[in-house]
Amino acid sequence: MAFRILPVVVIGILVLGTPGLAAQKGDPQQGQALYVEYCLQCHGGRGEGWGWGNKIPPPPIPIRDLSDPELMNQLSDQFLFDIIKGGGEAVGRSRLMPGAGRVISDAEIWDVVAYLRSLTKKARGSKEKER
Repeated sequence: MAFRILPVVVIGILVLGTPGLAAQKGDPQQGQALYVEYCLQCHGGRGEGWGWGNKIPPPPIPIRDLSDPELMNQLSDQFLFDIIKGGGEAVGRSRLMPGAGRVISDAEIWDVVAYLRSLTKKARGSKEKER
């Protein structure tokens, strides 16, 4: 019976991804420094989207809240890696999201993914405190 469950688990991991994988592949502290350098301008200081939008008009498309646990639980680590590396067009999203694969290494991209995962944990903790 254990052999019947194993394929289901493997298929689930392949389809849904594993949120904990980024933590194993990347360093969130290193990722934070890279996020500040390359992502903060559009995605905000805490991933909330368009952090300095009060000073200038926001872009023509909405920028997703990367600290939203509901959103981030829907996105696999591989998807986050792919969109950071290749940009929005690489995954069928907006061409306005540039790829960072030309300026940072794959290992550094995994660091950013690990940092993004840490943002959802911080957001979840602050929302629980509000209750």
